[in-house]
Amino acid sequence: MRQIARVPRPTINIVRLMIYHDGVGAYLFGFDTLVDAGCRWDEWYETAEDAQGAAEHNYGVGPADWQPIPDPLPHCYETCIAPVRPKGSPDGNPQHGRLETLVNNEWVDFHPEQL
Repeated sequence: MRQIARVPRPTINIVRLMIYHDGVGAYLFGFDTLVDAGCRWDEWYETAEDAQGAAEHNYGVGPADWQPIPDPLPHCYETCIAPVRPKGSPDGNPQHGRLETLVNNEWVDFHPEQL
């Protein structure tokens, strides 16, 4: 399960949060941009409710602020909203630093600097 929320009173560094529950625990990710990009930091919590509590306490993000988003596809980064993965990862040969994203059911080159 993943959820995202905009920070209602953004700080200099954080404007968006994401929670990803992987079945073992929950990660709270902080982002310095509203654009789909890598996170600035992450924290681990035992439950998604604990992560939501930290988000509310530290950033003023309440329960109604969270929007569900789909879980990442296999081999894709959990911090990206869109499906983004290292090239070659489905074959067991990930080419770290070379990324691809799913567009119209086709994997195409992805260059974050173009965002």
